[in-house]
Amino acid sequence: MAVAHCVFFLLCGICGLMTGGNADAVVKVPSCPKGFTRVDDRCFKFIHSERTFADAQLTCECLGADLASVTSDVENEILLELITIAKGDRLACTWIGYNDINTDGTFVWTDGTPRDFENFRNGEPNDNGPLDCVKINGDADAADPVLPTVVFWDAVDCDEEHYFLCSKCPE
Repeated sequence: MAVAHCVFFLLCGICGLMTGGNADAVVKVPSCPKGFTRVDDRCFKFIHSERTFADAQLTCECLGADLASVTSDVENEILLELITIAKGDRLACTWIGYNDINTDGTFVWTDGTPRDFENFRNGEPNDNGPLDCVKINGDADAADPVLPTVVFWDAVDCDEEHYFLCSKCPE
């Protein structure tokens, strides 16, 4: 009988260790706000409204976010899919937070993300005029939307109006 009690208490102790020993402890997993989509460690939202770069950034800030930064080729591809789905199987020109507004030729992200990834076409961005803000170049006019296309970023005039992506950390 003593052995049975020892086994019982040993099993209870192991179960307590496995469950954290405190049934009242709750682990909160960060999640994205309604309308945002989680991609890795950030939340993204496509905004179905065309705005200038500055107005798009202000709108994102109202949501507690910034214009989206893109940190890898994989993330870029996922965001292209997010835009395409949001626009009903059509990729649209979309602002991201990359710009050289403060120092010509030195692009930075609005949220301060390090510059580890770019997706400009070879020879771009060129510095012909006030091309300080970056958009994902949509292929809305493509003759055959089924054929795969390579989508690059373009530096354009910040006063153009485009859809935009906001990003923020999970809450």
